[in-house]
Parts: sequence; structure tokens; C-alpha cells
Amino acid sequence: MAVVLEAFVTWLSGCPHKGQQPLVRRSKLAYTVEAFGGFFLTIGLGHWAVISGSWYLLPALWLILAGRTWALFNIFHHATHDTLFASQRVNRALAFCSSLLSFSSSLDSYRKEHIQSHHTRKMCTYDDEEAAFMPLGFPPGMPKSYYYRRLTWLVCTPWTYLLYARYRLWDWQQGEPLWRRAAVWTYTVGLVVGAYQLSLMESLLLAYVVPLFVVFNVTGLLGTFSEHHWGTLLDQPARLRLVLLQQSRFLLDPAPDRSLPTDRRTKAWAVWWLRLLAYHLPVRVAVLPGDSMHHDHHHRHPRTEQWTMSTYERFDHLENGCPGFANYPHSHAWTLGEAIDRVFTRMSAAPAPGPELLPHGQRVGRRLFRFAAASPAATLQAAQQSAPPDATRRPAY
Repeated sequence: MAVVLEAFVTWLSGCPHKGQQPLVRRSKLAYTVEAFGGFFLTIGLGHWAVISGSWYLLPALWLILAGRTWALFNIFHHATHDTLFASQRVNRALAFCSSLLSFSSSLDSYRKEHIQSHHTRKMCTYDDEEAAFMPLGFPPGMPKSYYYRRLTWLVCTPWTYLLYARYRLWDWQQGEPLWRRAAVWTYTVGLVVGAYQLSLMESLLLAYVVPLFVVFNVTGLLGTFSEHHWGTLLDQPARLRLVLLQQSRFLLDPAPDRSLPTDRRTKAWAVWWLRLLAYHLPVRVAVLPGDSMHHDHHHRHPRTEQWTMSTYERFDHLENGCPGFANYPHSHAWTLGEAIDRVFTRMSAAPAPGPELLPHGQRVGRRLFRFAAASPAATLQAAQQSAPPDATRRPAY
């Protein structure tokens, strides 16, 4: 039992202890089956919850489906890096299916954006085609409080989700080949017509549309503003930026102090377990499934074939002095909240973009969760005019 509990905590936190070995070694095939199987199973459970009146289960199922959609994206992502399977035909087929189910762009268009932009010197700059910080109204150089207000506004504003749906169903498809657009619309129309004919519209809405177009969007925002320090260190060499602009996101609190009195230690452990199950576990399931929590390791080793075991591979690299990056050990935060705060702190300490960079804010990215909820140029100009000097800003590095 202790071994199983240890494996669970390691899976959840993303950080093993010294000398620990994985209890189960997942293969790429197992990960792929889990992603697709979990996706369809969760939709089936959502349908059952609707028809049986078990509405209280839906929020948990929405989180699980958002996470399984990110698992599908991880498959798509590794197909982009040619680290999925040896067969390109199989990789393209899996990428097509995963992108169709999640209403994202095609493998070819994403590969051009991701490999030729994000994994280059342009990473996290205004020319990074995956950089969502300007289109979403997060220019560097603003007070942290502004970023938190902006993030809250995006999450809470219904217009955000309507625009997001429009981009996924229409705008992102405009640059795709005709056959790809036909496939997307055939799938979309087939879903709606089939659900209508079978009297399953309620299940389609609550078991598929809401988690994919609302919950998935929220988890994407939390993920994108916790993985990279956008718009910072723009004057530094590319290799230095490579190692400093991303972080892993571990999910664990410090264990209670053993020196505490028994009654206080018991309460402390109760709080520890409550946060583990009610905070860290939903984040692991819905926001950071698979190897997505080890984003700094991915950027250092984007072609690794051991990505399904990234928890242990990253730790092994760290234990062995980070080969190739000895002067720059991996960095990490211990909670999602800490990770977001680190990003906003460093963005706040960075220079604000000048007026000549405002057109970059008009770009609309194509990544799964990207959307623009207001005019970025107008947002930036208003923020710069209204933001007071932040005397509490700390240097970012």
C-alpha cells in the first residue's frame, strides 16, 4: 500500500525522490490508448450523468474531459516533434483524429507554427506565433495586479467563450486545405444532426460542448500563463532565453513539521491532504496531464523518446548535472498559483513594448486555447495610461 501511495503522490506532484523507480513504465501506445479511451469514456459518463439526473457529477467530468483533451493535444504535439511512433502515417492519422475531436488546427499548420517559430530564437518574443500574451492583452511591463485582473476578466466574461468558439470553428480553419475544412464541418454537422435525431442535444451540450469550449479554455489560460515568462529577456542570447523562460510546474505542499504538537500536526496533515485532493489533483487532471508539467525539460530536449516518463527522465538529468546545461539547472514552481505568480512577476519587471509593437497584438494565434477577447492595442494603450507606477516591482532575474 505504501508503494502505491508513493507512486500516486509522485505522479501527482511530478517530482520523484532520490533513487525512486517508476512503479509502472507507460509506453507511447499505452499513453495513446489512455488519451483516446479516457476521452470517449468521459463523454459516455457525462451522457449517463445527464440521462440519470446525476448532475452533481458533471463538474468533475468536465475537468476530466478537459484533461483528456489536453492528453490528446500531447499526442498531437509529439507527432509534431516526430517523437510519437516510427510510422509517419500512424502519427498523421492520430494527429488528425485528436485535432478533429478537439477542433484545432491541422498537423501541418501547427508544425509550421510550433517548430519554425516557438522552438526558435523567436520563442516568447513578439514574433513567436504561439505567443498569446499580446493578443490576450498581457503586455510586459504592467503591474502584477493588472495581469491578475485581466486573467479574471477573461475567465469570467461570456464574450470570451463566444469568440473562442468562433475562432476554433471558423477562423482557424480558413487557412486549412479544402479537404480538412470539409472534414471539420462534416464532423460538426454530423454531431449536431445526430444528436438532434437521437434526442441527445442535452447530452451533446453538457457532456461535450461545455467542457471543450468553456472548461478547456480556462485550463488553457492557466497553462499558458504558468509555463513561459512571456516577453522577457528580449535582449539576451537565444540559448540563455531557452533555459530561463520556462519552468516545470510541480504540485505538492511541504509536509507538516514533525516537531509540531500532536493535535496541530494532525490538523496540518488534514489540510495537506485536503489541498492535495481538492487543489493539486484537479490541476494535475485538468490542466497538466501527461508530460505537460515538465515544460522546461521539453524545451531542452524536444526530441526525447522518453516523454511518457518525463517525471523520472527530468529528475535523472538534474541528478546528473543537466548534461549540456550544467550552468543552468532546471527551474520549477511547487503549485500552479506559484507558477502563475512567477510568470506575472517576471513579466511585470520586463520593459513595456513600444507603440511600434502594437500590431503584434492584433495577431490571432492558432493554438488550441487561443482567442482574443478584446482589441489588444486598445487594451494595452488603456492599461499604460491608467497603470500607476509599481514601486514594489522586483527584478525578474
